[in-house]
Formats: sequence, C-alpha cells, structure tokens
Amino acid sequence: MKKLNLLFLALPLLLLFSCGGNKYDGQRYENATSQSEIDQNLILDYLIASNIDAERTESGIYYTTENAGTGANPVKEDVVKVHYKGYFLDGKTFDSSYERNEPAVFPLARVVQGWQEGIPLFKEGGKGTLYIPSHLAYGPRGAGEDIPPNSIIAFDVEMLDIMDEKELADYQAEMMAKQAEIAEKQKVEDEKILVDYLAKNNIKAEKTEEGIYYTIDKPGSSKKPTIDSKVTVNYEGTLLDGKKFDSSYDRGQPATFPLKGVVPGWQIGIPKFGKGGAGKLYIPSGLAYGPQGSPGGIPPNSCLIFKVEVIDFETPPAK
Repeated sequence: MKKLNLLFLALPLLLLFSCGGNKYDGQRYENATSQSEIDQNLILDYLIASNIDAERTESGIYYTTENAGTGANPVKEDVVKVHYKGYFLDGKTFDSSYERNEPAVFPLARVVQGWQEGIPLFKEGGKGTLYIPSHLAYGPRGAGEDIPPNSIIAFDVEMLDIMDEKELADYQAEMMAKQAEIAEKQKVEDEKILVDYLAKNNIKAEKTEEGIYYTIDKPGSSKKPTIDSKVTVNYEGTLLDGKKFDSSYDRGQPATFPLKGVVPGWQIGIPKFGKGGAGKLYIPSGLAYGPQGSPGGIPPNSCLIFKVEVIDFETPPAK
C-alpha cells in the first residue's frame, strides 16, 4: 500500500519533468536582454529547481494556489485584509505580517502592480504564493535598504477579507486606539531616555510643553521664525550614542526649507532661535521619525540631537 501511495505522489513530478521536458518549455528567453526577460528566466530556474508547479499570468507573475478560497475575488477598487510573508528567491525574508501578528489592511489600488494583479487571483479565504518579476514590484529603484533594485520577490499570501465600509471603519478605529496607546508608552520611555541622557552629560536644558529639550548658545535676533517661515539652517543630526546621520556642515551648504515641511521637533524647536541663533535640540522619537525611523541611519523610535544654527529666515506677512 505504501508503494502505491509513493507512486501517486511521484506522478505530478513525472508529468512535470519527464522525457527531458517540462511545463515551462517555450517560456524561457534564449537571449534575454530586458530586465523582464532576465527576471522570467530566473523565476523559471527557481521553479524548476524547487519542483514547483506554477501558473503564469499574461503580465509575467507566476503563482501557486494552496487554497483557492470560497468567498469573492477582490477587485482593484477594494480594501483587503491580507496576511503575507515577503522573501527573495534565496529565501531571505524582508517583511512579514505573521511576525508582527497583525494582518495588513490596504486599498488594493495603492500597492505594487504585482499585488494589484496577484491578490485577486485568490478568493476570500484563499492562500498561495506569488512570484513577482521586478518590473511589477519595486523596479530599478528598489525599496529602501531592504529591497535592492531589480529584485524578484515572492509572497506567501492569505486573502483574509474584502472589507466593507463598517469593517473598515471599525478596523481603523481599533488601529488608531492601538497606535495612541503605543505612542503614549513610547512618549514616557523617550522622556526617561532624554532626562537620563541630559543628567549623565550634565546638560541643563529647557523643555517645551510638547516634550522637546533645548539649549541656547546664542539666542539670535529678537524676531523669531514661525511655522509659516522659510528658514535657512546649518545643522548636524546625531543619535544619542553620538552616531551622526546627517550634516549640512559636511556638505558645505546650509539647508533651506519651509518649516512646515519638516518633522514636528524642528517645527517646535527652530522658532526658539532668531537669526544668528545657535544651540541644540533634544527631540523625542514621537516628534521626530517615530516607529518608522528613516532610511540613512535613523532606527525606529530614536531620540535625536540636532546642533542647529539659524542663518536666516523669511516669514510672509500675515493676511
């Protein structure tokens, strides 16, 4: 009986790879030149080497279906709830809702084309894997530090739900409450971190009601910038451990920008200095880059120090 079972288990592979051929014959580009052709060959190499029997969409996405699901298929205009794990063909995971223990909810029209086309392949309750060529994912730009340019990406996905208006409203309210709770806890933690840092380094700083600490080396002019001002500033940004992540001094060029366009910590802190003023801002993470951090050296939930010098500013007349 065991031999019979093994025989039946082997049949799909025999059908897929017998007589030197396979179901992917004719899909390979012999002289691949474009990135999409190169990607298709690489996906085919992976599928064949891994004995994966996948289907292909017209645009070039390969996919397997573990469970087709029984509900409705989403369309581009829908908001969907999806569990997923994203990884490269070498197996390295770059993102996972499973690890966060929180499904992702998003308008299907707002994600990469590979998801816009791939997620509707599954009904509600469906489950499978998408193999997405780079031109249908993040293309030649990649995505931050996690996804290099021209990366083929795979996603194990579960299409959990197409959300109606009430479900979406309830979900958004729940997420806002969770985020507020997390933000409040982080605010308390940031306050302790900053107070400890200032005490350890014998720094006497003033504190704003929002939670920013600051020191003034030179106050500058009596007239101060406002939230509506365009400011020109020299600055150096560091983490509390002293690691520098940005500096206009290093570039030899002050930065000019509308104050409304920067993080809240700067919107609150820069107006403490007039023209010619200089000092330091000690900014809690919630008034900087928060739980997302920022590419280029700012980890999530980082308190930041900015050495600042206000070179000049312009404030439009009040209307």
